[in-house]
Amino acid sequence: MPGRAPRVTKTEAIVIRQRRLGDADRIVTLITPLRGKVDVVAKGVLRSKSRLAGHLEPLTHVEVVLAHGRSLDVVTQAQAVESFPALRGDLDRLSAALYLTELADRFTVEHADATGLFTLLHAALVRLDRGDGQQVVTRTYELALLDATGFRPEWTRCLGCGVEVPAGEARWSPLEGGVICVECVARYPGALPIDATALRVLRAYQSLPYEEAGRIRLTDDLAARLEQIMHSLMRAVAERELKSAAFVSAARHARVAEETATAGLDEIGNGAYAEDAD
Repeated sequence: MPGRAPRVTKTEAIVIRQRRLGDADRIVTLITPLRGKVDVVAKGVLRSKSRLAGHLEPLTHVEVVLAHGRSLDVVTQAQAVESFPALRGDLDRLSAALYLTELADRFTVEHADATGLFTLLHAALVRLDRGDGQQVVTRTYELALLDATGFRPEWTRCLGCGVEVPAGEARWSPLEGGVICVECVARYPGALPIDATALRVLRAYQSLPYEEAGRIRLTDDLAARLEQIMHSLMRAVAERELKSAAFVSAARHARVAEETATAGLDEIGNGAYAEDAD
């Protein structure tokens, strides 16, 4: 006789979202290594004395004990392992983290092994929390996620003929997932121009180890171009709009505007000091 499925499972997980269920309960969506994406019930979590409260917030790495139910499993124990506090106090990093978890949600299959995707997401959240550059964390995560799920983009060779495409002559197609040479562009009516510098950076991000990729310096303008390209690609692969992508762009625009305003005030202040000194 086949063995019975265990009634209780202990697993690590990353909380990606919640929704209310009745007055005191919540349905919590988890990304787990072996079971992929699962929805579970956290009973009584909204009550002030709940032992689960605080351990099942989104963007938390947690260990949970799940009791198997007829439709949804029930969380019987939860212990936060990492809460990534630095993410919650910085709008740029928070928006990036929410974007990463939305991608994990879209690309993870329910109730299937997702060890590699779990590891990618966890590593990206750790890197954001410790203050690594948002661009290198997000772009390398996107590329690794696409690679792991069979959607690796082709940044070097033409999708049509396979020849190596110079960065300055390339076109690209988000729907097809790669670059196109000038000889083949007529076969791809949806092909778009792609910034040569941004393409070189994407090639480096895809081929270099993370530590080396992190040494690439980006201007705000180049970061915006990279973001636009990758958001277009991720939308095409996911076949839907990504709500958090707009939040990421808005947060970056707000930061750039604030930095520009601060720099302007500093210049005014330095000028006034110089005049007084004369």
